[in-house]
Amino acid sequence: MGTSYVSVKVEYSDIKKGTKVLARISKKNRRFRTKEKICRDLSIILRNESRLSYGTQFAVLYEVIWVWSEFDGKHKGCKHWSKKALKAQSEGRSMTELIHEHLVPRKLLIKELFEMSDPSSKKIYEYLNEYCIGVIITKDEDSKLNNAGLRSEMPKNWDGHPWARYKEVGIVVERIN
Repeated sequence: MGTSYVSVKVEYSDIKKGTKVLARISKKNRRFRTKEKICRDLSIILRNESRLSYGTQFAVLYEVIWVWSEFDGKHKGCKHWSKKALKAQSEGRSMTELIHEHLVPRKLLIKELFEMSDPSSKKIYEYLNEYCIGVIITKDEDSKLNNAGLRSEMPKNWDGHPWARYKEVGIVVERIN
């Protein structure tokens, strides 16, 4: 098929050099947090040191997945765009024709986080950076994923590569700096 896809891996040590901060929340806001702080909090939650119910843990993980994938921006600032989404944007088409999509479905990300054997801050950071990636795609590309049964699933013979769904349906993605 000749499909290409990108993969970007950011090392945990990168947060020591220049700590990543939440794009849309001011440092003066009480809700402000860095990716490092999010991971420390998640480590506590996943170890259930706070004795939270499963439902509360799930709700927190669900929200963190959104926050992480939109960390640099939902559309503007998002670092991964399909070629078709870039073309639509360059043609001046409405942002309502584009979708901020999770590279790996949220359902799977949450499941994997709950099953993590040693949910250390470092391990959570590395996992989220590799698998919890926001990608801007067109509604047509979203339909391709849905029609292939990949809306909330990875391909049947998934080898762990985060870009497998996109490769399966021929969505080509570029990293935007």
